[in-house]
Amino acid sequence: MLDYFAALLAITFVALAIIYDVRFRPVPWDIYRPKAAWLRAGIYFCCCWLLSYLSGGMQLILDSPVVSTAQLNDPGWVRFTLGLYGFILIAYAGVWSNCTPVFERQKNPLISALFGFLWGSSSGQLFLAVWLIVGKAGLPDWGTWLVTFAVLAAWQPNWHNIYWDHYIAPEHDTPMTQKIKALGCHIPNLAIALTWLTFYENYLLFVSLQVIACISASLGMRYP
Repeated sequence: MLDYFAALLAITFVALAIIYDVRFRPVPWDIYRPKAAWLRAGIYFCCCWLLSYLSGGMQLILDSPVVSTAQLNDPGWVRFTLGLYGFILIAYAGVWSNCTPVFERQKNPLISALFGFLWGSSSGQLFLAVWLIVGKAGLPDWGTWLVTFAVLAAWQPNWHNIYWDHYIAPEHDTPMTQKIKALGCHIPNLAIALTWLTFYENYLLFVSLQVIACISASLGMRYP
């Protein structure tokens, strides 16, 4: 069944790319068009989900228990997990959203939340896929954490600065808010969530953390 889903993702990727090329290729890149942005985002989301499938991450999410009985009986796991979810909510629904200029964009919470869910589920699976791929190198846990963090810490800001923040997300930052979000949200999110994943390997919950973060961010920026 998962193979069919991956095939559907590949077909969707091609279809979105063709639609985008036909409808929006002539549109100047410096003009923000929500429909074009959704198509670009959809293409990116498909790539992330396909990478998750190819890395085995998608299969692990489906096959692994969400939480084990041993974890529920472990006070350390409970405290770490609740603390991490609390941090994500405060960082993204609080700090990130309050530091985001929305200009004159109207609220459309259902559309924004849908985009955030797709964004978060793809980003979470991208992070998981990189962690799994690095893990195949046979490094100790701390080495896998370090390499994964280095790869994602290099990828995320460059991807956002070069493409995402210009052609997918509407304008939502200033130089100052970028620094606040990086230091107060993104870097600790990546560092703490990867540590939690390395310790406990709760794959679905790991992805859900990024879903919460991205839904909060999408609502905060009023994604159109």
